[in-house]
Amino acid sequence: MSNSSKHRSGRRTGSTSARFKPSELVPVDAGRRPTFTLANKLGSIAVGLVALALIVLIWIVTGPVIAEQGAGIRERAEKSLTAQAATLAETISNELRMIDQSLTIIQAAWKQDSESVDLIKWQQKMPALTGVADDLFIADENSIIRQDIIPQAVGQGVGAAYVRFPHGVLETFQSNGSSETDSLLIQGTGGPPVDARQFLMYLVRPLDHPKGWHVGASYHSAELTRLFAQAALGFNPVVALVETQHGNVQAVVGPTARRPKTDLSKSPLYAAMVRDNSGTWLGPTGIDDVERLHAFHRVPHRDMIVVVAATWDEVMEPANDLAAATRVLAGIATALVLAIAAVVIWELYTIGRRRRREKIYDRNRAEVERLRSEEAVFTAHAQLNAARLNAVVANASDGLALFDSGQRLLQWNFAFARGIGIVPRQEMPLDAMLREQIASADADRSETDSDAEVARRGSLLRAGDPAGLPVKGPGGEALILRGLPIEQGGFVLLLNGFTTWQPAPMPSPQKTPGDGINPAPLTPAPVDW
Repeated sequence: MSNSSKHRSGRRTGSTSARFKPSELVPVDAGRRPTFTLANKLGSIAVGLVALALIVLIWIVTGPVIAEQGAGIRERAEKSLTAQAATLAETISNELRMIDQSLTIIQAAWKQDSESVDLIKWQQKMPALTGVADDLFIADENSIIRQDIIPQAVGQGVGAAYVRFPHGVLETFQSNGSSETDSLLIQGTGGPPVDARQFLMYLVRPLDHPKGWHVGASYHSAELTRLFAQAALGFNPVVALVETQHGNVQAVVGPTARRPKTDLSKSPLYAAMVRDNSGTWLGPTGIDDVERLHAFHRVPHRDMIVVVAATWDEVMEPANDLAAATRVLAGIATALVLAIAAVVIWELYTIGRRRRREKIYDRNRAEVERLRSEEAVFTAHAQLNAARLNAVVANASDGLALFDSGQRLLQWNFAFARGIGIVPRQEMPLDAMLREQIASADADRSETDSDAEVARRGSLLRAGDPAGLPVKGPGGEALILRGLPIEQGGFVLLLNGFTTWQPAPMPSPQKTPGDGINPAPLTPAPVDW
C-alpha cells in the first residue's frame, strides 16, 4: 500500500471516512467588508475638516508672519542705509563748504594784494583745505595755471597734468579706509582691501583782476572710503557720489569700482534720485546692474547725491533664514495635526470595525447553533438510514461493492468478498483488485497478458456492459460481475448468480471495519462517488 493510501486509511473509520468536520465557530475577518457606519464616516469627515481648517489656519498665519519679518528687516536696512547716506551727504557738504571758504579767503587776499598771494606758502596755513583737496591753483583767462601747489602743473592747462582723471583713478585703501599704502599689507589683514575710483572735480571762484582769472581747488573726499570700510554693508556693496546735472558718477567705492558704468542718466535709479532728493529704491544699480537696496541723499545746496547700496540678497538673508525657520515650524505643526487626525480617524475606524465584527460574530454564532441543531437531526436520520442500508447490504444474496470517483473501493458486503476470490482492502483500486483476481485464478498468465486482461475487464465494468464478466464462485457457481456507473461519479460492482445464500458472520470485537471480509456499517457522511 502506498504512503498516500496509508495516510488516507489513517483518516478513515471502518470502510468510510468522515467527509466533513464538526461545525466550529470561526471569527469572521470583517476587514474585507466595509467597516464604516454612517456615524463613523460622519465623524471621520468632521475630523478631516477640522484638521484641514487647522492646517489652512497655520499657513494663513505663517504667510503674514513671514511677510512681517521680511518687512521689518527691510525697514531696518533702509533706516541704516538712509542714515549713512544722510551722514555722508552732510560730511561732503561740510567739506565743500570748507573749500568754498578757503577760496573766498584767497579771493579777498588777491583783491587786497595779489602780489602777496603765494599758494605754496599758503598751503601750510590751510591744512584742512589740503586734507580734501589734491590741487589748489590760480589760472588765467585761458585756463593756463599761473600758480599751483603742485609746481609741475604751472604753465599747463587746468587738468592737463592729470590725464588719468577722465577715466577716474582707481585707488586701493586699507580695510579700515586709510590710505597708508606703505603698511597696507600689514594693517590691512583685518579684511579685504577697499577699491575706490574718483574723478576730477573742481570748485572755481573768479578773481577781480586780471579779467578772466580764477582760483580753483580739486575735491577729493576720503569720507566715502572711510564710511564704506566702517559700514559693514555685506558682499558687493556700493557707495557713490553722483552729480545730478548729467547723471555722471563722480566717485564710487566698492568692488564695482574696478569697471563701473559712469553714466547713470538713463537708469531707473537716476530717475528716482532726480524725482526725490532723498529716499530708498530697490532695483539694479546702474553702475553694474546688480540688484541692490539703495539709499540716496542730496548734498545740501549742491548738484550732488550720495548713494549707499547693499546687495538685496545680503539684506534679506536674515529674513530668508527666519522665513525658512517659520516654514519648518509650520510644516511640523501641519504634520502634527495630520498625525493627530490620523490617530483619531484610525480609532473611529477601529471602533467601527470592532462593533461590526462583534455583530457578525454574534450572528454567525447563532447561525452555527442553528446548523448544529440541524446537523444533529440529520446525523440521527443518516445513522438510522445507514443502519438500515448496512443491514440490507450485509444480508443481500448478491455481492455489492462501492467505488468512488477515483475507482477506489469504499464498501463491500460479505457476498462480494466471498465471491470475488480475493481479500478486498479499503481504498483498493479497481485495477489492483482485477489484477489480483486474475493472478489468483491463473498463476501462469504472463504480466503482459495480465495487463491486457485487466484493461479489458476494467473497460467493460466502467462502461456498464449488461453482459458483465463471468466469475467462478467459491462453490463452483457461475457468477456474473457487472458494473453500474453512477452519473455523479464512481460506480457499483454487482456480483450475482449465487445458488445458495450464506449470512454474513458477525464481526468480532477485535476487528476494525475494513480489515477483513466484513464490511463496516455505513456512516452518515456523504460518499465521494
